[in-house]
Amino acid sequence: MRVSEELRSQYMAAYSTWIRQIEAVHNFFFDENVLRPDKVKGLLNREANAKEKYDLARLKLLGLDSDSTKHTTED
Repeated sequence: MRVSEELRSQYMAAYSTWIRQIEAVHNFFFDENVLRPDKVKGLLNREANAKEKYDLARLKLLGLDSDSTKHTTED
């Protein structure tokens, strides 16, 4: 699969940012780092935001429209 250099660069930047954030979360969980509750909230928010950006970049890389992947549930 060939993609443009710009698309590749965007995807790799989003991926590496998310990986850094998830590593910080793992350090908190597993390395017994002590953080104030507001710092924990910030840490988790940064990871969630980075994951969202990665997911969007991944969909773009795959050529999928993010709107088409949203699911609606009907009762």
